[in-house]
Amino acid sequence: PPSYFVETLGSDVPVGSGVVVYDLGGGTFDATVLRRSGTGFDVLAVDGADDLGGLDFDQALAEHVAASVQPEDERWQRLTAPIERADLRHRTAFLEEVRQAKERLSRSTSTDLTIPLLDIDAHLTRDELESVAAPLIERTVRITQGVIRESGLPKDQLAGLFLVGAASRMPLVATMLHRELGLAPAAIEQPELAVSEGGLVAQALASSPPPVPSPALPPQVTSQPAGPTVPMAAPGMPTPGGPMPPGSPMPTPGAPMPPHMTGPIQTPASMPGAPLPPAQSGGGVGAWLKSKTGMITVGAAGLAVVLVLALILVPGLIGDSEDGTGSNEGDTAAEQPDEEAAETEDADSGSGESDSSQAGTGEESGTAELDSAVVGDPVLLEEGAHVGTVRAVETAVVGGEAVGITAGDDNIIRVWGLSSGELLGEYRGHKEPVVDLVVTADGDRPVVLSTDTYEEHVWYLDDYTTVSQPREANTGDFFWVGEVDGTPAYADDYSIYQAFTGAEIDTTSTSYASFWTLAEIDGTLRGVGVEENRVFVSDLETGEYIGATFDQQSSEVVAARFGVVDDVPVMFTADAAGTIQGWDLTSGEKYGPALSEQYQTVEEIELVDVGDGVQVLVRGTQGLSLFDFETGEPVTGMFAQYTDADALMAVEVADVDGHPVAVTGSGEGTVAAWSLNTNPCLLYTSLS
Repeated sequence: PPSYFVETLGSDVPVGSGVVVYDLGGGTFDATVLRRSGTGFDVLAVDGADDLGGLDFDQALAEHVAASVQPEDERWQRLTAPIERADLRHRTAFLEEVRQAKERLSRSTSTDLTIPLLDIDAHLTRDELESVAAPLIERTVRITQGVIRESGLPKDQLAGLFLVGAASRMPLVATMLHRELGLAPAAIEQPELAVSEGGLVAQALASSPPPVPSPALPPQVTSQPAGPTVPMAAPGMPTPGGPMPPGSPMPTPGAPMPPHMTGPIQTPASMPGAPLPPAQSGGGVGAWLKSKTGMITVGAAGLAVVLVLALILVPGLIGDSEDGTGSNEGDTAAEQPDEEAAETEDADSGSGESDSSQAGTGEESGTAELDSAVVGDPVLLEEGAHVGTVRAVETAVVGGEAVGITAGDDNIIRVWGLSSGELLGEYRGHKEPVVDLVVTADGDRPVVLSTDTYEEHVWYLDDYTTVSQPREANTGDFFWVGEVDGTPAYADDYSIYQAFTGAEIDTTSTSYASFWTLAEIDGTLRGVGVEENRVFVSDLETGEYIGATFDQQSSEVVAARFGVVDDVPVMFTADAAGTIQGWDLTSGEKYGPALSEQYQTVEEIELVDVGDGVQVLVRGTQGLSLFDFETGEPVTGMFAQYTDADALMAVEVADVDGHPVAVTGSGEGTVAAWSLNTNPCLLYTSLS
């Protein structure tokens, strides 16, 4: 498949970069991570499921139809559990109707299908298909996340996510992958033909003489993550870095205040579990090929053959090493994670003392004093604060002190004093890379929810002691955190859960959307999000949109942020063209002028209130930029600029003794805080 995407579609995959191949076929699923070298693609990791494919989606959708269309009709028994030959034919015809309806719903929002034996037509919508398919797709996403972790490649070195297999054409597949992995999938009109057409490309390339590389082309070099190796504590054993003074928590700047509800919240009935696939019989070679072992063995071997045939004869199309021998520095990169792991193991076998003293000792030269810093000045700069990529950043207030909380690939969560610039402590309860975290409150104590995709942990910020046993993660991303009826809670894109137990709060309906959160509008808690480039407000009991969706730009929405500006609930959106617009959620009209980021692609937006107006902070593909929302003009030039290897991965806003700062984490483990103070005379107040 990579040969087809690279050679036929012109996808840019530099030497040293990796690609993810997501192959969801009729009966099996597999995910593979490959890295491009000077002579082709090297397989770094592969995994899959031999019991998950298009047939399972068909079966789940068929069960949904049977449960929702005249379920009391006794003839359903003959369709779902046929015995007579005639009924077997009816079942075959019914499953074919379901399959065709599923495919039509990839191109339209609704369709009809005929139910044989019952002799009636049923109406299906894309929303129904997605509610049925979401748990199955979520399983493939988890497998893909595991393969990426196993490959050892940081996110900034992944150049593409390629969708292969007929079942991957469902729109929800690309949407969920984009949301969970942060990679925009490359889809084609006929993904089921990628392998066969890739073979044709390989044959054409093999029969053509290799081009002579130009001596003027410089060699391509892949930067490696920097920073010292941090020895790890024993798995599952949190090591306090020293207690922090207890104090009253404050809401995270730029995030909505935790809503308080006067009545009970209800959530949707649990999504249907993964249905059993149609019964299959037989064994021998066919059964082995369908098994996970057979699938991985044959899939990896076949993929390797296709890649070698397609690319081994055309090193000029890929790039040569500096000496022209075709050697590749990517091989050294592949060995680096193992070397780091070995160093970590050696360190752990030493004295056993906490190594928190080794963190926070990075370069601090070039930082400004907080009192005199102006927008763009670094006030905290810790290179190598984490080993690997910083995946999540949060801010909070503990004992009257503003803190930054950072987490990433080294499994460690670190807490930084933003006024002192010192490392205050660590949480080491996770065994896998931490992908997200949020801060809420338990009375007057700040509480952190953190997840590594497999486990969720809940712990206090003032003593780092878990208040619940690690539990299986409900989600890889926290979309919202606050209170429901006085109970700390959080939400993903499917449901709302109790923070301390992870139990789902009953009978609330949440619709899957590209961006989604909860917000109090006119005194009522609502769902607010962006779907198909339109902002919407939804009722939490029914999941239905309230009023008309707001007109939106033609370009894809790439970032969104909710805030309250002058007591008006506003959703800010940024599109692929760099236009940032506010939307009044009570009137459905545009709020304020449109901002224009012309120099970089927007990846995240945050809101800052500096006392005399709102400012919009942009994290983009090149750095940070700040805009005055009242005038629509840039406040200053771009700052916190970085190289591709050290891209900013996350940003949060904080108030440090009346001084606004942006806390960032990077691809090479750097933690920094940047002044956002445009006028030292103005008192900063955090946005609701």
